[in-house]
Amino acid sequence: MPGEELIAVCKGGLAPGVPVQPVWLQRPPQESELERRIKSRLPAPVQRFLQPPEPKPVSWDERMMEGAERGFENAVARSAHGKGMHGGWKSQAGQFLVAHYTAPLAVTLLTAFTDRRVLVFGDRAKFWQPTEKFELRWEVARAAVLGVRANPKGVLQRGRFELLFPDGSWIALVASVPTHAEPFAALVGY
Repeated sequence: MPGEELIAVCKGGLAPGVPVQPVWLQRPPQESELERRIKSRLPAPVQRFLQPPEPKPVSWDERMMEGAERGFENAVARSAHGKGMHGGWKSQAGQFLVAHYTAPLAVTLLTAFTDRRVLVFGDRAKFWQPTEKFELRWEVARAAVLGVRANPKGVLQRGRFELLFPDGSWIALVASVPTHAEPFAALVGY
């Protein structure tokens, strides 16, 4: 935006210990443009054969089992790496994670603070592309994020920082270059 001042940028991703995607956020994988073009050139019977089956309704038992498995995975990750998110799925940190999981897959994130907004971009480049291609994934007013707390813990937590929200929730991220987390937090403030 015109007149907006960039304060700090940090490249990284979700920290270990952040809850895995809940069952209710899972979506079937999207076909790529290439897959659609190839399928459109195939004979109609082959196209019908390649059509994914309609999803069958998930029973209560299956939902409970999947929820228990996800809960176990989250508990194991928390015990090994510490808590990766504070607050439930309806908190501001939870909504950040919902936005992350509902957007197209991106492992590398770019977190940027300006004097007006907080922006998170995701790298959408394919593994064979030599350059990164960042797209906006999440954006809020600067007042919606209290700040950043650098919180390095243990060997696996080097470069960890947490986005702090006014409702008391937080989400843990980890800098690609561990030494960038503390200067990033210092620039943004808490």
